[in-house]
Amino acid sequence: MIHAVIPSAGIVIPPQVGIPSSSRRRSGSRKARIYPRRGIHTSHDHVAVPAMSFLCLHNPAWLAEPPVTLHAPLLTIVPRVLSAGDLVWADLRGLPVRETTERVRNAFTAHNAISSSVKCGVASTAIAAEVAARHSQQSVTYVRAGYDRDFLAPFPVSVLTPERALANLLDGTGVESCRDLAHLSQESVEIRLGAEGVKLWRLARADDARRVFGSMPRALPEASLEWTDYSIRRAERLVFVINALFGNVCEALKSRGEGALAVTISFALANRTVLDHPVRAARATAGQNAWMRLVRLEIERIVFPDAVTGITLRVDITSGTGGRQGDVFDRGFGSESATEEALGQLMDDQGAIAVEPENSAHPLLDRRTAWTSLSAIRVMERAHTYAASLSKIGEAALTLQLLPEPQRISVATFRRRGDDIPRMYRDASAMYDIVEAAGPDRVSGGRWDEAYAREYFRCVLDNGGLVWLYRDARSGVWYLHGWWD
Repeated sequence: MIHAVIPSAGIVIPPQVGIPSSSRRRSGSRKARIYPRRGIHTSHDHVAVPAMSFLCLHNPAWLAEPPVTLHAPLLTIVPRVLSAGDLVWADLRGLPVRETTERVRNAFTAHNAISSSVKCGVASTAIAAEVAARHSQQSVTYVRAGYDRDFLAPFPVSVLTPERALANLLDGTGVESCRDLAHLSQESVEIRLGAEGVKLWRLARADDARRVFGSMPRALPEASLEWTDYSIRRAERLVFVINALFGNVCEALKSRGEGALAVTISFALANRTVLDHPVRAARATAGQNAWMRLVRLEIERIVFPDAVTGITLRVDITSGTGGRQGDVFDRGFGSESATEEALGQLMDDQGAIAVEPENSAHPLLDRRTAWTSLSAIRVMERAHTYAASLSKIGEAALTLQLLPEPQRISVATFRRRGDDIPRMYRDASAMYDIVEAAGPDRVSGGRWDEAYAREYFRCVLDNGGLVWLYRDARSGVWYLHGWWD
């Protein structure tokens, strides 16, 4: 394979590639133009050609040790870098091709990661850049924009790395070069070679639809405010500033049709340090009031080592604010957001109205649980956790329901093995006959005023109910502690 090198342009292309001999003989009748400096035959130079956007570097040694440590310095030159086996890809879109290519090579040289075995290919399509890097004899090969198909034409089909079965079929049909494959029609290729053959045919025509790089992530909203003439220490003034920043951020989120799940508030301090504090919501929201409720709860817990001279508000995670799919027969589904808003307002007005239990290892159940207040974010998280648990159908089981305070009752007993066993009891409303009583289960402990001694009985009533009674062994008084439901 012979290449023509144009020193003034620094471009390597095959001479007279992609031109059937019959077309060259009839070129005068078609008034085709030949550009001697380009070394290419064309009759459609009015068509806009794409700019060279792919830089591919190839080194067989990278199969054993990919140059991932070079990604950081390369990202200061190009917007995106990708290592794939023995190849390194760089995105050149919108950048000066030659200058950027030299800067990338210099970055490799500075880190001793480039040698004579490293080849570079620059082209408008990924397949042309890869073939140039893998199979060209030059250290750097520039494929002129718009002529990727002509560049690939003289190369054997094997440079497209077809599967073995497909390579045998191509060999049997006499297709040896990319030019031979590209001259075929899509219908004939699809009939004889199938879908995989069509993919290879497109590559031979430099019609490469592969996405080497993923889509560029959009910048998430953020807002900041700094002041130099004074510093702030009071939480109320900080909340005032954060509220203004959230106004800008929430407007940006609404314009994108998204809600924030997590934000980070960065406080610039007078001692030249930065204090980052993350805030997370239970569900994605672009509501300024909802975020400020969370901020008021969080800022009271922050201890600032110095005065604040600036605040930056940065969104970390976003999600769509479209209504989630739910059960249309759930009567509370449509009013869920309104319920959360009302609950948030109640917590703002009345403080900690929601509580959750915290259990200890105390032997007495009525003393084992302590109730602690819940923040707004914990209320939302618990609500979603409970809703998710309802969708999981488990085995039916009895649950012990404790009274808020043990209820004093009157009990008639009989003797069994030296113990007083209940046979009926009376509360403030009725008399209940006990069919079976299991016990006593004795629990005692504590000291001084906290001492306790109880005898528990699990009782089955004549109406099928299951209750939990106990006798205070110190005073002899009976109590109804709860029931099973």
